[in-house]
Amino acid sequence: MKAKDGKAQEEVQDEIVEDTSHAKSKVGTWISVGVVGAVILATYFILFGLYMARV
Repeated sequence: MKAKDGKAQEEVQDEIVEDTSHAKSKVGTWISVGVVGAVILATYFILFGLYMARV
């Protein structure tokens, strides 16, 4: 859908710029990846410890 007047087109361009600026912030993503990795490692060590205690 094309905007017919210049003001509407400018608003659309501003929205596109705002959306791409949020893509630059990856701190939350790395925190989430770190938390998931820590949970996986903790689960591995707990299961490994329980297995070794059984022997």
